[in-house]
Amino acid sequence: MMPQFTQIDWSSLFNMGLPWIVIFAAAAIAFLTAALVEEENSLFTPVMTLVAIAVAFALSWGRWLSPLPGLSFGMLVFDKLSVFVWLMILFSAAISVLLSIPYLAARGFVKPEYYGLLLLSTLGMACLVSAGDLLMVYLGIETMSLAVYVLAGFLRYRAASNEAALKYFLIGAFASAFLLMGIAFVFGSAGSTNLAVLAERSTEIMAGEGRSFYLFGVAMLLIGFGFKIAAVPFHAWAPDVYDGAPTPVTVFMATAVKAAAFVAFLRLGVSVFSAGGEVWITVLSVGAVATMLLGNLAAIVQENIKRMLAYSSIAHAGYILVAFPSIVSDPQGAGRAVLFYLFAYILMTAGAFAVVVVMGLGKDEPTGISRLAGLGKRRPVLAATLTLFLLSLLGIPPTVGFFAKYYLFLTAVKSGYIWLVVIAVINSAISAYYYLRPIVVMYFKIPSPLVGEGQGEGETHALSPFIVAVLAITALGVAYFGIFPSNLLAIVTGSF
Repeated sequence: MMPQFTQIDWSSLFNMGLPWIVIFAAAAIAFLTAALVEEENSLFTPVMTLVAIAVAFALSWGRWLSPLPGLSFGMLVFDKLSVFVWLMILFSAAISVLLSIPYLAARGFVKPEYYGLLLLSTLGMACLVSAGDLLMVYLGIETMSLAVYVLAGFLRYRAASNEAALKYFLIGAFASAFLLMGIAFVFGSAGSTNLAVLAERSTEIMAGEGRSFYLFGVAMLLIGFGFKIAAVPFHAWAPDVYDGAPTPVTVFMATAVKAAAFVAFLRLGVSVFSAGGEVWITVLSVGAVATMLLGNLAAIVQENIKRMLAYSSIAHAGYILVAFPSIVSDPQGAGRAVLFYLFAYILMTAGAFAVVVVMGLGKDEPTGISRLAGLGKRRPVLAATLTLFLLSLLGIPPTVGFFAKYYLFLTAVKSGYIWLVVIAVINSAISAYYYLRPIVVMYFKIPSPLVGEGQGEGETHALSPFIVAVLAITALGVAYFGIFPSNLLAIVTGSF
């Protein structure tokens, strides 16, 4: 999975890193535009950002199709796994940019630096998913997170946005402290922070005198990642930040950030969980159960659709964790199941939040579930797409969400964790209440005449072509891969 070479081929490194250079150059242009150009409402920066993402995507897709083996440059690993996840991240970034254009324009707050920050965060994720060393993991997380901290509070005139940024920053700093502490203890006990070296030495370390320090270090790393993936009990920041941040930024956090964090966690797991397997299996299993249960139960009582989707995101993190105990016995199967689920989750979540963007195009950003009342009659196509996304998140066939859960649970069953899958299925049944509730409201509830309810301001205008593009792409993806899941599975299998 992570081949090593003693001598760096700089031409190969430049070739593999060319998509990163494109993204960095676009970020630099965005910041220069913000500093030198007075015009703020121009489409130049978002269009340039989309072009850069498209170029980087095309270059990376060519790398993925290439039959060449993976390359390791010590702290960075370029293999099909990292390239495929990088493609997923670029896709999520493009979705966020498309949603940001009408969202920011509706508020008269179009700023070029917004897109520069988004690109810098994307670049940090590239480092994170290609990290072959714990130090690069830390650098990737910090580069990714620092930009998202600012993006979360980008609408500085909104108190909720400022609160979201502050909470995310404080919790992020706390998580970074755990990560650094974990890296220090792992290095002290193993003598290295390279993931390939840790994979080779983990059994020896667990049998030696440094076992306690190594276990403590890995436990600190788990806590750090627990914050990033919003796993219980490190989840408390997610609902407030998802709710307070600009909705396109919420999309970015819920899709790209979560995918990058989970893949980095997957690489770490493959390297360190093989030794002391029973300890990590217990920790991960308990974490999965707690995360699924709390996420689903808390989502039931939410009246705000953004907060409901935030708790839904926590629950889905728990579903993904169901596959992680299988890393010890079946790393390949677990990795494929996680990748399939992450791709499906990006499609479903981005589509659902795109509808939320339409609801919140007015400056008051109305996101109460009651606002959906009568949407089935006012905007039947919009209601139908939201219904598709919610049913897919629930796991109803023939949507991609059903097969994502099927492959994930099948992997756990094959590894002997039947009890864990039973709990996951029960939690999926619990989630039916809050996923079906908005559908019932859309089609069977009459808009209330009370102030603050009824249609959102954004629904009174024609849909932006950018939002239409997002809804079309995500809806087609959910439907197509739900009918032909083997096509997505083939791509995932070729990436791990």
